[in-house]
Amino acid sequence: MNIQQLKCFVSLAETLNFSTTANKLNLTQPAVSHNIKSLENELGIVLVVRNKRTVNLTVAGNSFYEDIEGLLFRLDQSIKKAKRLSEKYDSTLIIGYTETVFEKKVLPDIIKRFKEKYPQIQIQLKNSNLTREKDDLLNQKFDIIFTTEDNLGKDIDFCFYPVLKGSYVCVLPQNHPLANERELNFEQLNHKSIILFNEHQSPPTLKSMHRKIIENCPDSSFTYGDTINTINTMIKSDLGVSILPNFVVVEDNEISFVPLSYTEEVIYGVACLRGEERLEVKRWISTLKELLT
Repeated sequence: MNIQQLKCFVSLAETLNFSTTANKLNLTQPAVSHNIKSLENELGIVLVVRNKRTVNLTVAGNSFYEDIEGLLFRLDQSIKKAKRLSEKYDSTLIIGYTETVFEKKVLPDIIKRFKEKYPQIQIQLKNSNLTREKDDLLNQKFDIIFTTEDNLGKDIDFCFYPVLKGSYVCVLPQNHPLANERELNFEQLNHKSIILFNEHQSPPTLKSMHRKIIENCPDSSFTYGDTINTINTMIKSDLGVSILPNFVVVEDNEISFVPLSYTEEVIYGVACLRGEERLEVKRWISTLKELLT
């Protein structure tokens, strides 16, 4: 078993496409196939099921991916960290973010301010998944994550620093009959086509909101979107309306949003491990507070 085989497998598990994996790793497609087959032979298990049209992981393959992806990432980070020792940066800060509209607005200013004060610290931004953020933080895949307070729950392993309080809004096409309402309730959404965010990627309050919508809108039809951008496109295509926290709503002149009478807040901010002693992390938190207060 070698690193090339593992990289091919991890990439294929994420793309489910041999051609895409080959392009991503700068290999030929037969080379990717050979690496996957060699890995399966060496392990003595089938990791991937493929036919002319589709590629899927087996149960064993999915389990192996979940375990090996983090190990491979940490190995890669260790190699890069060793190389950086001889370069200009003294240390690195890895920040996990979810690409909300809020992050896109504030992160550039925070990073600029941070780099002015601490040019010797390298900043790395990596996309994070809300459902895996806690494990990724515990495994030190990230030093800091942007997340919702409810996503951390009562876990004493983390420190949370609130940045903003959001609320739920109904997101709909600009020409929708409800777009000019000052406020909407669940009753008004019944009989409508409603787009929900992928539950496997949703924080607890959004899952709770989904349950309330389904319970109170029994005559509505429901579809799901995997990303905010996907939901945004679906709304613009008149495929339905959606309920989302206001700080993730994409600014678009073809879309409107109306506050809900449902008033539960969503608290958004950053988190790190409790007892985090790295000076880089403390400096980032301090810079964030300075900029947003």
